[in-house]
Amino acid sequence: MATEPRTPLGVLLSAAERALAAELEEGLRSAGYHDLRAAHAQVFAAIDAQGSRLTDLAGRAGMTKQAMGELVRYLEQHDYLNVEPDSRDRRAKLIRPTARGWSAHQASIALLVDSDRRLSERLGDQGLRDLRSQLARIGHGDSAS
Repeated sequence: MATEPRTPLGVLLSAAERALAAELEEGLRSAGYHDLRAAHAQVFAAIDAQGSRLTDLAGRAGMTKQAMGELVRYLEQHDYLNVEPDSRDRRAKLIRPTARGWSAHQASIALLVDSDRRLSERLGDQGLRDLRSQLARIGHGDSAS
């Protein structure tokens, strides 16, 4: 008796990522942010209130400095972020949200929290904690909260 081939895990993970990104983008559009995508929410989720350096943003978001740099440039060009020299280290740049950026930050965080709530309803609190932990192990070898 032949068994059906299992869907490769990478395919399932990609499908889940696309579904979550689509929900986030729909939420951003509904909130009036037609020029933002799911990837931009990662910037807002990673940025500090007093501003952040590009390398810190990239590390928190789990992406390359180059990829984060593209997102930051886009957000700067669309008046969501200011990029200025860091007063503590003139070689570094400090990235801060504009007033428009803070509004998008708040919307992004609320949408991400709501997404987690819906996932918790579907998977259960422990199921969501387990999923986070396992994905963190796969992605970068540490645990997530």
